[in-house]
Amino acid sequence: AGARGRGEGGDAELAGRIAQRLNAGGDQIVIAVASLLERGVVRRLAFEPAGCRVVQLALEKVDRQTAADIAGGLSGHVVEALRSPHANYVLQKIIKVLTAREAGFLVAELSKASPDLARHEYGCRIFCRLLEHMASDPATAKLIDGVLWETEDLLRHTFGHHVVECALEHGLPRQRELIITTLRKNLLRNAWNRNAAYVVEKALLYGTFEDQTALAEDFLNCPSSDLAQLARSQFGSMVVRALLRLPTPIPHRVQDHLGGQAAQAQLRTTKHGRRLLEDQALASPKGRWRRAKRAALEPTAASAGQAPRSKGAESI
Repeated sequence: AGARGRGEGGDAELAGRIAQRLNAGGDQIVIAVASLLERGVVRRLAFEPAGCRVVQLALEKVDRQTAADIAGGLSGHVVEALRSPHANYVLQKIIKVLTAREAGFLVAELSKASPDLARHEYGCRIFCRLLEHMASDPATAKLIDGVLWETEDLLRHTFGHHVVECALEHGLPRQRELIITTLRKNLLRNAWNRNAAYVVEKALLYGTFEDQTALAEDFLNCPSSDLAQLARSQFGSMVVRALLRLPTPIPHRVQDHLGGQAAQAQLRTTKHGRRLLEDQALASPKGRWRRAKRAALEPTAASAGQAPRSKGAESI
């Protein structure tokens, strides 16, 4: 703390000079890098608002070997940086610009720390970047495996659910399989949860065809009243929309579940349910037939001799 506190003003001035040289290019970048590579400079700057931006800029401007040397300035301080509102951005940049081997110290230090870091407000970002850029690296995969042993808790956590979503999209097959299995143990409960619902949606979008089918069957085996209750809620309606985007015949079966009078009545009691009715043609078969007929009879903009309006034209 003493080293970093040798005057925030001084560090801010140093950050400003280094930024100017980095932006000037040429030989000035060499001078800027020399300043950064002085003992303790990267560590000090990374934890300051202006300084963290300068370190990120340097990582972008220089070659990979030099970037690895700069990144080494945080070796031994990864967990501290992960918890910092400023230095966490430097860690994210390191993961983006370096290979797993070049940034090996980062994963090594996280592997010795608590898996609870995946629940941290800034820590979840680091694990997401690792999944996006280094998921196939053996050390990273082992780290993520350890984190995902707590999938059931992460699903419903304010920050932890982001890591599970990233693992569904970018993780290894065994990691996705673990998440799907955990989701299905309490699928309806998870779909009701404001955080876990995002994971359910991601599983429906990024799971294998077999995963999608299994999840859909679990939902469709619920009573229509339970599915309607879910569809009328804010986060549940998001899950139902994901079901409606799956390959046929699943959307038709969802429509059959929600097309009955009792289900329709439930949906109309909330704005989320009403929007689902309007957007996804979940009204009664008679109502769907009337809307289809009306749409077929209405002239399109092109047939009426008008140029079609682009989406969002009113906001331009």
